[in-house]
Amino acid sequence: MITDDCQSTERRDAIEDLGHRFEWLHAGTMAYASMLRLIDAARSSVEFEFYTVKGGIAADSLGAALQRAAKRGVRVRVLLDAFGSDELPAAWLSALQTNGVQVRLFNPGRLLRWSFRDHRKLLVCDDERAVVGGFNVAPEYEGDGIERGWRDLAVVIDGPVASQLREGFDTLFRAASLHQDEWKRLAYFLRHQSLQRDTVAALVGGPGCPRALLRQSLHAELRTARRVDVIAAYFVPSRRIRRLLQQVARHGSVRVLLAGRSDVAITRLASQWSYPRLLRSGVQLWEFQPQVLHAKALVVDDVVFVGSANLDTRSLQLNFELLVRIPSASLAGELRARIDADCARSHLVPKDWVKKRTVLQRFLHGCAHFLLTKVDPYVAQAKFRHLA
Repeated sequence: MITDDCQSTERRDAIEDLGHRFEWLHAGTMAYASMLRLIDAARSSVEFEFYTVKGGIAADSLGAALQRAAKRGVRVRVLLDAFGSDELPAAWLSALQTNGVQVRLFNPGRLLRWSFRDHRKLLVCDDERAVVGGFNVAPEYEGDGIERGWRDLAVVIDGPVASQLREGFDTLFRAASLHQDEWKRLAYFLRHQSLQRDTVAALVGGPGCPRALLRQSLHAELRTARRVDVIAAYFVPSRRIRRLLQQVARHGSVRVLLAGRSDVAITRLASQWSYPRLLRSGVQLWEFQPQVLHAKALVVDDVVFVGSANLDTRSLQLNFELLVRIPSASLAGELRARIDADCARSHLVPKDWVKKRTVLQRFLHGCAHFLLTKVDPYVAQAKFRHLA
């Protein structure tokens, strides 16, 4: 059983702002304990959506909690990505279904699942409380993110945006099989999202919708920014985002916390392709050392973006993603303090890094970048044309 054993080493302060209450979760053990409490306290509904669920202590504990909720009359729905959760034992899903949980796999078709993925990580209870962030449910996240377990980030949100998050879940849950009529309804949802800039908003991105609000909002914030702090597990920015970051760095400050140890080696190589241009513009690049970094968040002046989306082509053009936009100076300060602490555990990439690269390293960086920004999108878009 998961226990809240990180409480003594991590701050658990909650912030009240914009009619919402926020609480940061900085470690897997802490995140799973919070999810358990929310599920066990749910009265009417639980929506559970994750890219990856793997067998282990966390999956067993959360699965048991979902079954308990369904048995006491709570509507429980589970949406898992077919590609990301391919290793999940069938018995875990069967146990949920036997006990009244509605279960669907997103994009179950073998030929399409690797091109289009539901990369979101979301728990919503009673349309009132939600957990949003980068954590999957897997053994590698269990720990404090420093001594043991991957470093990640999530936020517990109590307030009106929870119902908006549930509406997004509804849309993807209905469209999970990606039949053509379902796809059209999903595309309509992506195109017709709205944003009120003075309150908390859920932003959903997906393939085939280049003007989805998630991308538009990121671009708009960066165009006028003076201070940007980024936590990016997989950082392969598009030309537009890279140029926007360079523009901010020339007139203000940009700090990017990256994975010094990554679970996806090709992404780290592709990320380093962008280092020379960013360093020349004055962008600070830090590489986290203690564990694999898997977090995704941005602080743009006093606006926080937190969720599942990386700053890479797959997240911003090919996957279904979720970011919550929170215009809160107090929350921005909290997250910057966390980045400060993690940068103290990181290695600052020196400005002369470019000169130390070998010819082989430059070749590998270029090849990895080409594969992730050109080949992967081309193949996925070919599949998308077939779907659309």
